[in-house]
Amino acid sequence: MNCEDINQLSALWHSGELETPSQKAFDAHLASCPACATAIREQWNNDARLREALADEPADTRGVEQRVMRQIARERVSRLVWRRVVPGMAAAAALVAAVLFLNSQRGTPVNPAILADAARDHTVEVIKQAPRRWRTDASDIAVIEKAQGISDSDVKALETTGYKLQRAKICRLGGTPYMHLVYARAGREFSVYMRVRGDQALRETASNSGDLQLGAFTRGRVQAVIVTDAPRGECAQFMRDAEAAL
Repeated sequence: MNCEDINQLSALWHSGELETPSQKAFDAHLASCPACATAIREQWNNDARLREALADEPADTRGVEQRVMRQIARERVSRLVWRRVVPGMAAAAALVAAVLFLNSQRGTPVNPAILADAARDHTVEVIKQAPRRWRTDASDIAVIEKAQGISDSDVKALETTGYKLQRAKICRLGGTPYMHLVYARAGREFSVYMRVRGDQALRETASNSGDLQLGAFTRGRVQAVIVTDAPRGECAQFMRDAEAAL
């Protein structure tokens, strides 16, 4: 691929819609072309700034809660759909309630869409193992790190927790692009959603939804959201170790 190809295909690359051969060729060009890698990173950053500007005011989640509950009620009609859809919707509803409670207790709002999206994403992509184009090779992961402005040292630093990086991809939480990193040890998996710190840093938060434990923190240049179905104590220890490593 040349620079013009990168420009024409960048939208498909961002959305994860490129076929595997094209994705590898795209990644290879980014790895060897600093100008294109910078352009891709600027596209992500401009998108994130726009979304942050539009979401500057604290979100009113009442409408979200109502839509979630109506969806749950409708899906009860079908046992098949109930089994496949409602767990994710119920998790989102529980997260909205948990975040609203935390906000009332601790002041500065946390965007509930970020935690709800993280819980849903972890459930679908990690627990249920829905087909996704994960990157498992270190060089492929380095390409999307570079495009996101994430330091490879920050990604590898989390392995000092004792959990090893298994795979990575780009996803969106609350409409903002994050790197979805999966770390594992002894069959236990943690999703770490990482991005470069924005103007609105994530306040340190811990909550749960059903069997899922969630946390968020900002450390240095990095902000991260963590989701796992590990016990609460194990999640808390991972968060402490992750913050210390960064």
